Amino acid sequence: MKRVISLWVLLFVLLLEGMLPAQAARQPVFIYLYSRIGDHVNIELTEDRIRRILPMLERYRKAHPDAHVSATILFSGAVSQALAERNAQTGIKDLVLDYARRGVIELGYDGTDEPTYQRRPVPVFAGAKSPADRWLARGEAAEKFLTEGRDPLTGVPQPGATGGLKKMQEVFGEAVCITGVTEDLGGDSEVVQHLGRYNNKAIMFGIPDPNPTRNIPGYRGSAAEFGKEMSPIPDSSPELYWQDNVLRSSETSDSAIRVVYGYEGLDALKAVLSKVERSKVRIVHVELANERIYLQAPYTVSALSSPMKLAYDHPDQAKLPADALRSVDDMDAAYAKEDAIIKWLVDDFAPANPGARFLSSTDLQRMTPPGTGYSLSVDGLRAALPDLLKIWDDNTIPPNYLLAEGRYLSLADMFQVMTDVLAQLNRAGKLPQSVRVAKVFGPVEMPDDHGPTTGETTVASVARVCAGLTDRLHDYTWSPIPKNAIPSRVTIDGLNLTAAQFLRLMTEALATPSPETRLKVRMTYMFTTSAYAHPKTRLESDQGSTWTFKPAPLNIAPTAQSSN
Repeated sequence: MKRVISLWVLLFVLLLEGMLPAQAARQPVFIYLYSRIGDHVNIELTEDRIRRILPMLERYRKAHPDAHVSATILFSGAVSQALAERNAQTGIKDLVLDYARRGVIELGYDGTDEPTYQRRPVPVFAGAKSPADRWLARGEAAEKFLTEGRDPLTGVPQPGATGGLKKMQEVFGEAVCITGVTEDLGGDSEVVQHLGRYNNKAIMFGIPDPNPTRNIPGYRGSAAEFGKEMSPIPDSSPELYWQDNVLRSSETSDSAIRVVYGYEGLDALKAVLSKVERSKVRIVHVELANERIYLQAPYTVSALSSPMKLAYDHPDQAKLPADALRSVDDMDAAYAKEDAIIKWLVDDFAPANPGARFLSSTDLQRMTPPGTGYSLSVDGLRAALPDLLKIWDDNTIPPNYLLAEGRYLSLADMFQVMTDVLAQLNRAGKLPQSVRVAKVFGPVEMPDDHGPTTGETTVASVARVCAGLTDRLHDYTWSPIPKNAIPSRVTIDGLNLTAAQFLRLMTEALATPSPETRLKVRMTYMFTTSAYAHPKTRLESDQGSTWTFKPAPLNIAPTAQSSN
């Protein structure tokens, strides 16, 4: 008996002293509630959706203030206009703004259902022979999409009228989240450039749930690999990352994570949460008040039979027929399922999972350190370079990012800060004490070659070239193609290098900043492993935004709990 007691005492001591391996820490799961409001034709149903979910959210927000219950309501421009026009009759606009003022909801923009699917502005690539030409074509379409007023049923442009994001913000104020502006995967830099004229604070959705119409082989596998690359530490999330200096929140990151629709009920959410791997922070999107709550089966089986598709295809008979709608009892039952989901989350899931809570769009911004606009010490930057060069070594592809002084720098960030530091070396003969991380875009064109395989230069030459690049990288004067984009190629001592080759030279120059030090040119491709992993539909040459990918760790209170 004494021997048994002694063994238990020894085990207890070992546990206290951390001499036994601990079980993996469980990071928190955050729930992102949102609703897409895009039906401006069946406007009575749209209003009913709004009037049902807002009081429910407020009830739980008041009863459980620590859970931070809130939802982002995403309006199209056409819906925003329709609600504003009905406000004198129904007070619906004022109701929405009142709930937003009290923090129950936040307001965003979703362009998915803007009029119409066939006549909306799209890029015209005829004659577009270069990545710059395609950038301009995409940018022109984005500008019209974000601002142009169109007939709500035919999509014909209405001169002098506003629409899209511009109309939504005229009605409801600055959007906190923006989605549904482009169907491109693999980059949307052109959209971001034009979007910055109207909103430069909103988060955007990242990788969407798989869409059968795209038919991209290995989609979830690609999303999973990309999510791993973007979540190197426990406080980072596979569903959250920076791209083009915009915070992105993904609907999926692996086979477990997907959008959960409230009408699916509590069992659907529990099934997702039971499969979620918890070594990193996880973010699950839950959509409330989906239009399918109201529709009979023939109108829910396919996007081809959705209410807006029917309205745009038959503008003379745009409204849903009466037999398309489910009974009021069925609708009530569907909303009761949504209520049950929120009740379980606040009553059961959150108490059993320390740190779990609801997360709004603004919460994501506040909890994520800014991606740019801060300074690094040059000593701290240089201290991170040996490990980076060891990883790079003989590899012909660049690393995904650099970790310096606790901050993640994308390739574009690295290019900008190293250019600034070495430009100062050229001008003053010494390195500065600090450098500011500024907003830059990735290259407009991504070369598909690895550049020269031989050649030499010096630290002095690299610094001299940097002095000629730095002003451009800080030119924020607006133009359709941003002036502060990383150059695709850099010429030095007669050598025409890829931007990745020059970035490698800058890294080596900053590690050993003696002007006479000789540096060898090494073959280097432009794409990282995260760039290859990210699901994409656009040409590789047009994927310069991959140079802006980087993790977005969250500032969260310690929540890791051992089952011991």
